[in-house]
Amino acid sequence: MNDSQKRHLFYGGTDKGRVREQNEDSILYCQFAHSEVSLLVVADGVGGHAGGEVASQLCIQQMHDVVEKAVLQANSGGGYGSQWLSKTLGQAINDANRAIVKLQQLEPELEQMATTVVSLLIRENEAALCHLGDSRGYVYAEQQLTQMTEDHTMLQDMLNEGRIDRQAFELSPMHHVISQALGVNEQPELEIQNFLLQSHARYLLCSDGLTDCVSDAQIQHILEQCTDPAECIDDLIVQANDNGGSDNISAVLLFVDE
Repeated sequence: MNDSQKRHLFYGGTDKGRVREQNEDSILYCQFAHSEVSLLVVADGVGGHAGGEVASQLCIQQMHDVVEKAVLQANSGGGYGSQWLSKTLGQAINDANRAIVKLQQLEPELEQMATTVVSLLIRENEAALCHLGDSRGYVYAEQQLTQMTEDHTMLQDMLNEGRIDRQAFELSPMHHVISQALGVNEQPELEIQNFLLQSHARYLLCSDGLTDCVSDAQIQHILEQCTDPAECIDDLIVQANDNGGSDNISAVLLFVDE
């Protein structure tokens, strides 16, 4: 195992919670063979019945396949250019969206399915982060938890545009009305963040089933106390269920250590 592999430890977990009859979330965390490339994804399916589950599973499978192909091409002589991470992550999410839209058209009973997505693509110490919907990305570093993503919801859009104030935003019951997701538009609007991984940091990807039940302060406390990503994930899911478990709960966590 080389130094960069020792530095990147990750784990994920998903649970249907205490209220939902089935789990429509899907997660992925893997390192690709013969590379320093890792892919972490949380997808929260919506659409009812089997639709949400199909959309989230199709999302992570398509993203995995696109990145795997890109890694093989890079290792076969194509190389990793300066924009490789952002281009590959963008292609993976766009291809996942096309696959979901195509299946919507082929299967009328699935025409309402969609999925949020938050994903981190890593190569050595470089990373790219992208999301659609209200699944979130956080970083815990230097004793501070910071939300790296902004929810794509109708309310957040209205707040950003000045159509409502912060008080109306906080009091509204409409926080779950998402404005962007895979399967909603044929060409989603992607914003990709590129950055260097911080030493001794923890990067958390999660569905709203976690953040609706566990406060940022509680998340930070768990990340501070745990020394192993698997332990952290287990504690986060237990905390969400203890606080009501009102939705499916999914999280993937990356430890960066030196």
